[in-house]
Amino acid sequence: MNQPTESLLERQIGAAPHAPGCYIFRDDREKVLYVGKAKDLAARVRSYLRPGQDGRPQIPFLMQLATSVEFVVMNNEKEALVLENNLIKRFRPRFNVLLATDDKTFLSVRIDMKHDFPRATMVHKYKRDGAVYFGPYHNSAALYKTLEVLKRVYPLRLCSDHVMRNRSRPCVYHDIGVCSAPCMPGMVSKEQYAEMLKGFVRVLKGRDDTVVRQTERAMNEAAAKQEYEQAAELRDRWQALKATLLRQRAQAGDDAVFNRDVIGLHREADQCSVVVLMYRDGKLGNTSKHMIASLLPDEELVAGFVKEFYGFGGNVPEEILLPVALDDSEALADWLSEKAEARVGLLWPQRGDKAQMLELANVNARHALKVRAETEDRDKQLIRELQEAVGLERAPVRMECYDISHSAGKETVASGVCFIDGKPSKANYRKYKIRSHDRNDDFASMEEVLRRRLKRGLEEGGLPDLIVIDGGPGQLGRVQKVFEEMNVVGIDLISLAKSRDRSAPAWDKEGAQDVQTKERVFVPGSDQPIELDPRSPALFLLVRIRDEAHRFAITFHRLQKRREGVSSSLDSIPGVGPKKKKALIRHFGSPKGVKLASLEALQQAEGINAKLAQAIYEALAEERARLQAQPQDPSA
Repeated sequence: MNQPTESLLERQIGAAPHAPGCYIFRDDREKVLYVGKAKDLAARVRSYLRPGQDGRPQIPFLMQLATSVEFVVMNNEKEALVLENNLIKRFRPRFNVLLATDDKTFLSVRIDMKHDFPRATMVHKYKRDGAVYFGPYHNSAALYKTLEVLKRVYPLRLCSDHVMRNRSRPCVYHDIGVCSAPCMPGMVSKEQYAEMLKGFVRVLKGRDDTVVRQTERAMNEAAAKQEYEQAAELRDRWQALKATLLRQRAQAGDDAVFNRDVIGLHREADQCSVVVLMYRDGKLGNTSKHMIASLLPDEELVAGFVKEFYGFGGNVPEEILLPVALDDSEALADWLSEKAEARVGLLWPQRGDKAQMLELANVNARHALKVRAETEDRDKQLIRELQEAVGLERAPVRMECYDISHSAGKETVASGVCFIDGKPSKANYRKYKIRSHDRNDDFASMEEVLRRRLKRGLEEGGLPDLIVIDGGPGQLGRVQKVFEEMNVVGIDLISLAKSRDRSAPAWDKEGAQDVQTKERVFVPGSDQPIELDPRSPALFLLVRIRDEAHRFAITFHRLQKRREGVSSSLDSIPGVGPKKKKALIRHFGSPKGVKLASLEALQQAEGINAKLAQAIYEALAEERARLQAQPQDPSA
């Protein structure tokens, strides 16, 4: 008789090698559940057969699902740590510490001082390339606005090295006073440019608040003159400057370390808050907050967080203060040092200034978790109010809304947006091209979209608690038939539509449109709509998801329209078929790029010979002239 699957797992664990390396638990579908590392694989994985000895509460759940384990032997623990980090990134196992991230890091400002005329650029990744970096800055919007202000005070060059070498006259940025035009001989000397650069750097380092004070003074003067629009613009600049340059000038101790991260941790049951205080140039510049649901011990949680947080190529500081002591801190420090290309210290301070900094980070983590809990309570209350107001069977934790967009039946598309716990979940947004019927029929379009969505959900899982349709009872009825045909149960369905009070005076209707427009909720099985109080938070949530679906559909429709615009222009050209149209758009990056392409550039596209390029160039002449006549955006 065959041995049960669990016996196979036990035999694999019994055969584990006494060597450093990584171990990978998988379920019966070969899906990776957990990745770990150990100095001695055999001693480590045997503890998983004795959950009480291991002590981690998630281990019994892991072992209920695990059916096999594999081992990768490495030369030492440091190599095992690197492999573990790579495997976690690759497989995203459910029992490991995972940050909700999209591989993006904070923005930094990079200046290459080796250039005769350095320029400031914004980058996501820090490199040891000899350049000077400022940041990272958590508030990217404030950073963009700050640089907009600084380039008017210190007009450093904005163009790339290639563009600078090939310019024959100053660009439009010089004309509007935001570039000193070092590309042109005699415009600005190296000494004058160096002085501007010094002032720019002093401001970024927070050592010169002259720009901030000048902006504040100009704002007050504009307000005193009742020039409120200018005052508001100056106020936004002033606030951005303060947020970027003058944020908390707390000193990071009196030692020689100028770049330091302090990691704070606070836990309540399985809810963990991790806060990173980022000190740069001796000042607290930014913070990063993360919420992690995990039953891992604090030591393993912090180690996993450090590998995830700095594993995306961010700006690794010279020193990192940890809230707990780590057994593998030496190997982790070596790994971080390789990423930073400089020595990185991992410390667990017990006394002195560094311990006080760590306590501040822990206080921030405790406060962040408290705010998160209060916010979640409000979101849950809002969802319960919506359930009661509309009479839903279940609390709509996951809501999806669908909308149709087209131009008289052309370029018909649909959008599907998803809200989870009352917040947008953009990873679950979907775009649809309508393809199976008369595209000027909104009812049939909605029916097609929902049929495709429900089919996918029934096959793959992940169906929502509530589906909201942008439309009236007609739209709702067509979708309800789809539910019945596909035997879909357990999902609430409603539609949301606007109406206007037709009893209002005709002359007042246009001006009072916002006041007289009422939102009506239609539910299956009832001819009468539900009219919620306009001040109802539940109605606000429904309107928000409906408007988001409308925005997403319009955006997709406009994109399709632009693509179809160039396609329709190319359709009339003999010799240009679907493959060549696709090759043209791929080569030039956009339909607009095809229209603006020169004759020589067209010949470089795949499959386009000189004769065909000439035909395309002549066919698009009118549209090219129209685009070239339009005023150009200097920031484009």
